[in-house]
Amino acid sequence: MKKLKLKPFIIIFFILMVIQFIIVYVDVQLTKSESSLTSITNPVITIFSLPINGIHRNLPFYVHESLYIRAMYWVVNLFIQSAVIYLGILSFKRVRKKLK
Repeated sequence: MKKLKLKPFIIIFFILMVIQFIIVYVDVQLTKSESSLTSITNPVITIFSLPINGIHRNLPFYVHESLYIRAMYWVVNLFIQSAVIYLGILSFKRVRKKLK
């Protein structure tokens, strides 16, 4: 079996982290200003909340827990998302290599 490389996984993890942080921050600011643009950011946040959103619909961003627990939910969700994306990229590369 081929070894998995850690560097691409970490890159995907941090890119997702930055994107999700920015989108949630923008959503919070838009909600405070009572903007109608939250109708765009809310579905995006729902998509980024998958797969941990299946446990409880408020996870990982809007749960009423301490900041530490929210951060842990977010990191677990990011880890799962990064793993799925990384394994998807590896599968795509493997299939592409076999088709050549």
